[in-house]
Parts: sequence; C-alpha cells; structure tokens
Amino acid sequence: MPPSTANYVQRAGRAGRRADSAALVLTYAQRRPHDLSRYSEPQRMIRAGEVRAPIVPVDNVRIDRRHAHSIALAAFFRAMKEERRRIWRTAGEFFLPDDTTGEIAAHAVRDWLTPVPGSVTTSLRRVLPENVQDEIGVETDAWVGELDRLLRAAQQILDQDVIAYSERRDQAAATRKYRLAEVYQKVIHTLTKRDLLGVFANRNVLPKYGFPVDTVELRIPQDGGAVAGQLELTRDLSAAVHEYAPGAEIVAGGRLWSSAGVYRLPDRELVSRHYTVCGACGRYGEATEPVDPTCTACGAVSTTAPRRYIEPVYGFVAARGAQRRPGQAPPRRSWYGDVHMSTATADVRDGVTAFASGHTTAWPAGARGEMVVVAEGPGGAGYEICDWCGWGRPHARAGNRRAGHPHLLKDAQCTGPLRVVSLAHRYQTDFLQVHLDPFTALSAPQERLRSGVYALLEGAATHLEISRDDIDGTVHTGTDGMPSLLLFDTTPGGAGNVVRIGDHLDRVVEAALSRVSACECGLESSCYACLRSFRNERFHELLSRREAIELLDALAGARVR
Repeated sequence: MPPSTANYVQRAGRAGRRADSAALVLTYAQRRPHDLSRYSEPQRMIRAGEVRAPIVPVDNVRIDRRHAHSIALAAFFRAMKEERRRIWRTAGEFFLPDDTTGEIAAHAVRDWLTPVPGSVTTSLRRVLPENVQDEIGVETDAWVGELDRLLRAAQQILDQDVIAYSERRDQAAATRKYRLAEVYQKVIHTLTKRDLLGVFANRNVLPKYGFPVDTVELRIPQDGGAVAGQLELTRDLSAAVHEYAPGAEIVAGGRLWSSAGVYRLPDRELVSRHYTVCGACGRYGEATEPVDPTCTACGAVSTTAPRRYIEPVYGFVAARGAQRRPGQAPPRRSWYGDVHMSTATADVRDGVTAFASGHTTAWPAGARGEMVVVAEGPGGAGYEICDWCGWGRPHARAGNRRAGHPHLLKDAQCTGPLRVVSLAHRYQTDFLQVHLDPFTALSAPQERLRSGVYALLEGAATHLEISRDDIDGTVHTGTDGMPSLLLFDTTPGGAGNVVRIGDHLDRVVEAALSRVSACECGLESSCYACLRSFRNERFHELLSRREAIELLDALAGARVR
C-alpha cells in the first residue's frame, strides 16, 4: 500500500505508460494500521485523495553555500582556461602538485578570489536569498574562507592516501613482491584519476543529486579486490556516526565490510567537546571544557564518568583483508545514543494551539536549533579511538589495552594512545517544542513521553503527508527542568516540516490518536506497527501504545481513557 495519494498516482502512472497494452493497477493491503485504514476507505486514496504541493525551501544555508561554491569554481575554471589554457579534469591534476611548476591548483582558488571578482558577487546576489547572503558573508567575502577550507581538506586527504599507498608500493618492490607493488600502483592511479566534479560533490564542496548535506565516506581499501574499486559508500554524518562507527558492519558489493576506525588528517585535530546528560531530569549540556557535574536544571550531581565526543567529519575507514560474504545474520551495528538540542538560537516564534476541548497548548518553533546526534557505542560505553592514526573499536569489546594496534592506513603497528570517546554530529535545523502542562510533564514517565513523541511523528506523517524519514523527535529538558516534546527536521538547515506540524498541531494530534487507537494488533506496548523507533535501540521496549494515547489525551485536554 503506497504511503500517500501522491505515491499511488505515481505508481499507477508508471503502469499506464505503454500504449500497446492495457494496464492494471493492483494494490495489496497488509495487516498493518496504514494498509487497513486505506483498505476500509479506498476513496481516501483514489477519488478523494489530495496531493500536497511539494515544498522546496530556498534558504537552506548548507545547500545555498554549495551553490555559491559552484558559481565561484565555474568562474575560476573559465578564467584559468582563457588566461592560462589550464584545464583540470581529475582529482590528481587539481589536488596534487603540478609536475613542472609544483603549483597546487586547489590552493590557487583562494588567491584568485581575493578579492572576489565583481561578476561572481553579482551572480551570488542574483541567485541567493538575502538572508543567506548575510549569513555566509557575500558583502564581506567571508564565504571564500569556507570554500578554501573544504578544498584544502580534500587536497590533504588525497595527498595522504597517495603517500600511504606509495610507501606500500615501494616496500613491496623492495622485497621483490612486484605483483603486490603493481596492485598498489593501480590503487594510486584509481585515486588520482577520479572525476574532479564527483570528488567536489563527495567532499561537500558542490551540490549533489538529492541535495544530501554533511556527507562522509566509509573508505574501502582499494587493494581489497575488483569490487572495492567500484564502491563509493557515503552517508549523511548523522546516520554515519552509527552505521560507520568502529566495529559496525555494512553489506556492499556482495561483501561484508567492517569499519576499522575514524579517518584523520596529520595536522588537523577533530573537533571535540565535553558533554553530560543528567540522569535525574535528562538535561543535556556541553562545553569545550569539562562540564560541571551539577545539573543546571535540577541541581542533581552526576555520578557517571565525564563524557567527551569527537566529530568524525573526514569519514571512516574499513578494515583491510579478505572480506567474507554476508550470512543470514544482519550486519552488526549499534544505535545506542540519542539526539539532543543544545541551543535554540534564532528565528524563534511562539504559537498556541486551541483544541476542541478548550484546552490550549503553547509551542515555540525555530529555524536554527542546534542539534547534536550522539552515538555512544554498544552498551553506551563509547569507542576507543587512537589519537594518532584513528584506529578504533567499541570500548565494550576492548581486549588487551596495553598492546599496539594495526595502523589504520599503513601496513604497520601503531602505538598511539587510545582515548574513550563518543561520536557526534552537530547541525542546525528547524524544530518544534511542544510544551505540556506542568502536572503532565513532571509526572509522566519517560516511556510515556517517548511514546507520545513517536505518536506525534506518525500523526504528522499521516495527516500532512510528510515522509517519516524527514522528521524525528526526542524529549527535551529545558533550563527550568521541565520536559517537553521536541520534533525536528532531519535535514540540516531545515525544510519547514515541523513548523507546519505546529500550525496544524490539533489535526496532527487527532491523526495520531486515530492511528494508534485503531490498531488491531492487541498489543498495549512495543507495537511497532503504530509506533516506530528510529536510530535508537534503547527505546524499543519503552514505546507503548497505551502510554501514547494517555499522553496525547493529556496534550489535547481530554479525559484520559
């Protein structure tokens, strides 16, 4: 059963394209709440269904900045061809030193943009929304610094890879392993001959198909066979901190690959912050220095060890060696962790929703909420990451802590110190904070709050036809120690989805109640057909259909059933 009328129309339209035969559209309804509701009222999907007009926000700074980069690089390439007859088509030509002059083209971009040519600035003013121009600094040329940073990071990554494989090639040749040396030389050729524009897209310099943002790569060792050279595994960092974390497994190209660590650059330290989550009220706090163990919201003193996270912005590296074929068991990975809002920074507007019962609910919504996705590893114990090479493993599965470990990029042992950290990704996005009355907020257990959050998400997906993967939620504790229901867009920069939920909160709550109340599975808790938990294995046993109904009834001011 398609999720919405728009999907139904799309599928039916595909069936009717051929003119030489009649088309039949047949839809199967499984015994799930969504399928059964559409089966009982087919007119909602076919005749009376409404197709919501798609919404494309044009002021997403993360995406618009890359469009600014595309304008600048297009002008740079055009000028270099006309003035110097220079053309770069591959990554090696652009990021590695020129054979004759020793010049690195990637470093020349900033020089050419200092100052920014008037034609480029004019194009930026014409293309970008005014608020985006102000934020990235079009008038002050501040945006050039970010472009230069991304280009230099991409250059360092390629340079480090080429040096590492060159060392392996020379070592193999010195020991007369000429076939292995030839393999390493082919790897270098593969790295340097990659399409330049494709590398720009994968390194977050230029826009990419589907407009993914903050993407990182699980780097497959190119000496791992013919399949390895064909794989390009990129994910948004908010999911990659779980799916590509050390020890996690992923199936690609018919093989099971295991992540061996975090990719590091030799002269760049990964961004690191200290954080704490209050065990009493759930209040999240972070700082560049160790966080005070006393909670700023409820005053409780933390009894757990201080925590620290790093942001693996350069991606991850898969383990070398023979990779086995996947079996019947699913790939190993851990979703242990949570999403927190550290600050609600800008563009916050207050709203009030009046329900049919006469009860009112207040909600602030904003466009620049600072979200932090934290992955804490199996059992919440964190990961051991080498400060030198980036090799890592889950702390809960650690063995001998005194012995060395394989170097992540070289055929050698590394004796670098291992530090226990979490993995995290920070981004700004749209958020909606639904306040509860003090009695409900303080008396409701966590399972009721969590269940209410996921019921609201399902109600929004049903009523507003928002893709469930585009929105997520959590329980947020404010500075006053009062918990609230926090919904947010999963797209960095925001897409306006949760703001629409606030504007239609009464109908969303009604749709959520209808969804979870009509389920015929007979389960009071752990009903995955009604309530789905994304990206967090801890909440599976906490989601409860009964708790969701009670929370939504209280939110709407109705008598608890």
